Amino acid sequence: MDVWGGKMNVFDKYLLKKDNFVRRRIEIDNSLYEQLNKLVEEYDASINKMVNIAIIELINSGNIAIYERPENEIVEAHNFAIRETEYLELEKMKNKYGLSIYKLINIAIYNALNS
Repeated sequence: MDVWGGKMNVFDKYLLKKDNFVRRRIEIDNSLYEQLNKLVEEYDASINKMVNIAIIELINSGNIAIYERPENEIVEAHNFAIRETEYLELEKMKNKYGLSIYKLINIAIYNALNS
């Protein structure tokens, strides 16, 4: 339902609702980050927005398949503003699956890039 009492509008389909953000420094596999960096040239979105969308998709799909990290993968820490609502869901998933937040975010990015 939208603010007018009707069904979802076109903006609901393509835009994220406002939310508070949690600022975190997250370790991201370098190969995943480089792929996101290339997509910045193609999409009207920052890496930060793409990561948030990947997290939302992970939460909605529940696809927690562990992927094989390439051997000798470099991991770099990056600052992200993660939507508070989704961060709270990540914390629930962390407790449920016994995986760290950074691992869940890497899985979310991997899934989004390979969907």
